[in-house]
Amino acid sequence: MTDKKNPLPNPQEAETFLADLFEQVNKWESNLDESTKLGVAATAVKSLLESTVSFGNPRDKLILLTEDLFEETEEGLSNIYRQQMRDAFDFYYMTVTVDLRPKPGVRFWRLCCELDFSPKGEKEPIVQSIFPKSQWRPVMRSGVGMNLAINSNLDWSIGIDSTEVAELTTIPGELKANVAKKNELKAFIVIPEYAYEAGHFEMISQGEGNSKCYWRIEEPEIQKIPTVQFAIVFKVPKEIKSINLRGMVWVEPNMNWLTADIRDVFSDLADRFQTLIRNKNQAAIKFSRSDVKEWILKLPKANLTQDLAT
Repeated sequence: MTDKKNPLPNPQEAETFLADLFEQVNKWESNLDESTKLGVAATAVKSLLESTVSFGNPRDKLILLTEDLFEETEEGLSNIYRQQMRDAFDFYYMTVTVDLRPKPGVRFWRLCCELDFSPKGEKEPIVQSIFPKSQWRPVMRSGVGMNLAINSNLDWSIGIDSTEVAELTTIPGELKANVAKKNELKAFIVIPEYAYEAGHFEMISQGEGNSKCYWRIEEPEIQKIPTVQFAIVFKVPKEIKSINLRGMVWVEPNMNWLTADIRDVFSDLADRFQTLIRNKNQAAIKFSRSDVKEWILKLPKANLTQDLAT
């Protein structure tokens, strides 16, 4: 479900591409300087090649959502989801973490993540809601610590410190009802003290109502964010006991940074490298670092014996 302007990367191709670029850069830079130490250009490419992005384990915070969890929030569960939960679907919450480990000096500008749930067809999982979403940017940009919670509509509510509520004057009107002081939050908290330490960023998120979801985050200094947490509520037919999940995440380097560091040998590079590098961030996916994982997730189920006893 990638947006049409941003296709999926080819991890093996990117690995080979960067290794070839390193060899060329190091060769031409060595001709300019007889030192055995790597030059600026070779160091930049080597650092990019050694930078990594990786998934955490989605089983870590995979939980079954039940009516009882929402009864404790005072508001309860809305009727439509109460009925679905009783008759047709089991609902789940899951956090998928992404860890970014750039080598010193490396700069990235875009992070993309795609999650694909299966089996497909009549029994396929359905993504109910995802976080982060673009409409929450005003809150996320503020850098305040917030409690991320699931409300009675199986959507997101946020609790923040009472001293910070008045400062958030740019919250869109449709979200104001979903922002409260931490001690007044009437929702099921799933990520306490969720923080997104970034400045100005752009975001696209897609997937609700489908079996795939996708995020694209653009931030000039995204390498400064060591961990990004993606939150998902999804549902499956009650008879489904396990699902497959395939995740792909990638980060694209800031091509202005890379171009500046290899400028002394740029004219000596092969034409294919020169052409791509001239395309700047449009070609950054060719230099991306990525991770692909597949999991079989056994879904937690309600304790039927205990439920019948009560």
